[in-house]
Amino acid sequence: LSLSLSSIYISIYLSIYLSISHSQIDRINSVVRVIDERGSFRGSGGDEMRHATCYFIERTSAAGITLSRDTLLRWQGELDVSLVNPEHHFGVQAAAVAALGELAGRYYTCKDNSTCFTGLVERYVSQLDNELAATRVGSAYALSVLPGCVLRPFIDVLIVELGQHTKVLKKSDLSLAECRVSSVKAIGNVFVTCEPNAQQRLKIYDILLECLDDYSTDSRGDIGSFVREAAMEALRKINDHVIKQEPHIVAMTLTKDLKRKIVCGLVQQSVEKIDRTRHVAITTLHRFVYLDIELEHHDVLKVAVPPIKDGLYVNGTFSDAAEYYNASHVFTREKFNRSMELIPCSTYVKSLMRGLVVTLGGLTESLVKASSDAFVGYLSEREEYQSIVLDAILSVMETDQRNDRVIVPLFKTVELILTNIILDDEIGSIFCVRFIPLVKKELFKCGNVAKLLCVIDPLTNCLQFTNSKPTLNQLMLLLCHRYPRVRKRTADALYTALVSYEDLIPDADRVTGIVEATVWENPNNMEKLREERNKICEILQLPIPKLVVGSKPKPAPTQNTEQFDSYSDLVGRVGY
Repeated sequence: LSLSLSSIYISIYLSIYLSISHSQIDRINSVVRVIDERGSFRGSGGDEMRHATCYFIERTSAAGITLSRDTLLRWQGELDVSLVNPEHHFGVQAAAVAALGELAGRYYTCKDNSTCFTGLVERYVSQLDNELAATRVGSAYALSVLPGCVLRPFIDVLIVELGQHTKVLKKSDLSLAECRVSSVKAIGNVFVTCEPNAQQRLKIYDILLECLDDYSTDSRGDIGSFVREAAMEALRKINDHVIKQEPHIVAMTLTKDLKRKIVCGLVQQSVEKIDRTRHVAITTLHRFVYLDIELEHHDVLKVAVPPIKDGLYVNGTFSDAAEYYNASHVFTREKFNRSMELIPCSTYVKSLMRGLVVTLGGLTESLVKASSDAFVGYLSEREEYQSIVLDAILSVMETDQRNDRVIVPLFKTVELILTNIILDDEIGSIFCVRFIPLVKKELFKCGNVAKLLCVIDPLTNCLQFTNSKPTLNQLMLLLCHRYPRVRKRTADALYTALVSYEDLIPDADRVTGIVEATVWENPNNMEKLREERNKICEILQLPIPKLVVGSKPKPAPTQNTEQFDSYSDLVGRVGY
């Protein structure tokens, strides 16, 4: 009842500015103490009461009602307990964060109340390493709402500590995406409220840009997407803050290199496969492109990210932009068509392709169709940019070696290009010369069946170009691979390629006969399969692959099979 009456008093105070008597103010000051003394925070209904109390503290602080020092200390104590509440169902933690923001913003900016927040920042920073995820999240969110006057003396410590907690430092941190999200929001608040110097500003930018490469996954999927979205929101917030500063501060902060990194990161995210993340990236990129700053290829960026229509861009804010960009598949097709305009821009094409290959090689049919139609259509009409795209793909392949998140869909993208786009023989041959050695590195000691299967079709499509021997060498290795499914897929693809490109391959008929007559998925006679493969090598004048024997002798198998000849071995090793 006391809580309800106090909320009514405060609502009246806020709405029509009536004065509240001293007795009523004293009663408001005592509400939380009385609830605590009655034990209402414990037992059944305790979480609901904490949520209501946090709301009460938030509204009281917003009203600016006079509070005693003891009341401030008690309220801060209750909020500290609520901040580490693990029960998401009741929203206690979120309510506590909102209440702390109002309380600190209203009362902690006054020097007379400095004793109320002494040691507050140090305590929250120390709790960032707590074993309980709820404690870490609540402490980071608390730092994201404290005013600058409280945080400013600790800015160097905050940048270091929060920066560390935006990363995955150990395996147990993988699933704690919310901890990283809260740290990202906190470090964005530090930038906006604490007036950091030039060096500190650059450190914060570097931390946020590094968060754009968080692709951590767990059983829920790509949980790193939440971190990337939080980082983009923080970038938009601090960019808007920086642009309001003096021109020399803007020039000193947003250097040419930093602006390039920001745009490259946002361009990559704007063409990735998750709709929600893509919309956040497009909105953030739109805001950055239309700020009063100079960017490389600025005119092309404005074509790729056009102004928002129908009056949705109002007073420089983006409250309605999200609704515009959350439009349906119609906008998705339009966005990919416009993104292709960045292909001629040497500064951004690698970032564009690093995000686009993941979408082109993805599993969502509508998204794959929208992106592939735009991609194939653009390269078919503008053949002069084909070599630029192929160079960018090879560059991505070099920098993301052994990164299956990128490499597997990249192989599918290469297959899309070689199947649907007519390449000049010279351009295709140059691409294959660089592509095959990179494939060889990727497949060395590779046990990822999905990757092995995805690389077969691109390799066989490379046979259409001159100097096909390096490609055939790699296919011969796959033809006697330890997994029967890989051997069968390779034989089928090789047979199709031999029929399609018989004019480019000597004695294609003899090779076709051997491939067709051999049961390549047979797990019980690998020696016979190697003999047939070696016959093909002799016909094609290729070096015969040598079987590598380990340095340590292995016990003889009980049956006449090699260690990796059957699916049972594969199933056993992957844990099924």
